[in-house]
Amino acid sequence: MMRFRSSITRHFSASTSSRLATKNIKSASRVELEYVYGISSVSAALHSKKRAILDTIHVQRSNERKTTKKKDESMIESILTTAKDLNIRIQYTDKGKLNNFTQDKPHQGIVLQASPRETIEIEPLPRIEENKAYTVSRKNKQGQGAPIHLLPSNTHRSPFWLALDEIQDPHNLGSILRTAHFFGVDGVLVCSKNSAPLSPAVSKVSSGAMEVMDVFSTRNLVNFLKESSQNGWDIVGAAVETDNTQSVNSLPSVNNKSTILVLGNEGSGLRTNVKNVCDRFVAIPHFLENKFSGSVDSLNVGVAAGILIYSFTK
Repeated sequence: MMRFRSSITRHFSASTSSRLATKNIKSASRVELEYVYGISSVSAALHSKKRAILDTIHVQRSNERKTTKKKDESMIESILTTAKDLNIRIQYTDKGKLNNFTQDKPHQGIVLQASPRETIEIEPLPRIEENKAYTVSRKNKQGQGAPIHLLPSNTHRSPFWLALDEIQDPHNLGSILRTAHFFGVDGVLVCSKNSAPLSPAVSKVSSGAMEVMDVFSTRNLVNFLKESSQNGWDIVGAAVETDNTQSVNSLPSVNNKSTILVLGNEGSGLRTNVKNVCDRFVAIPHFLENKFSGSVDSLNVGVAAGILIYSFTK
């Protein structure tokens, strides 16, 4: 249940308001809050309400925002209006304090103090009928959880998921989430361990996409992919170009099979045991043959993800 903390509580008696305020303060104190920064991320967090606690908006005083673009100023005012409607406390402060909150990150004059976002641990993907709704099972401490009902984001193609094998750089994760959201990827799965957390930095790089989409996780990616494959999903690994890989240029114009595209770690790529459960591999061809390429012999995983996602979802 969403909880908002506010210095003003409407439509309640003074005593009731006092009790609610005390309860919210205690709730917030039990959770270590973090600072979400940047106009897009803060706006998305307020509208999606996926964070359990939206505590306080910290905004730079207007007389210090002299260089703020008119569009940004308008968006900040819209954020403040939304915050007031949600009874979220607003505090005006100076740029230095916002810099301290965000460790000198580009906050654009506005910061939201809120509870962290968490991934949702799920069971392997089920067998599904073409373009039909399907259900994934959420895991909890007992190993069983409430089902999550999903619809294909695009009825003109089969469901398409991303699985990220230990992506550790927050900028790469944020970039991938932004691209996945833009192209309507049905789900993004990360490893529970050795992966970048859903941090404010990831949210900022994703331009707020992290705030509006659910990110799923698994403790054992190999087993997840293996069982999903048994349920009819095509497991496609992203790899460097070799004689055993398929070029993205040869992918069919319409993907008719439920697919999980697996992207590897920034430095080492896909782990060997993950490669072993892939049904096939796909690569992005390069055009540097017989030319000096310096150290540019591959693409950043975030850039590669954009090309591959477009190729599978076009």
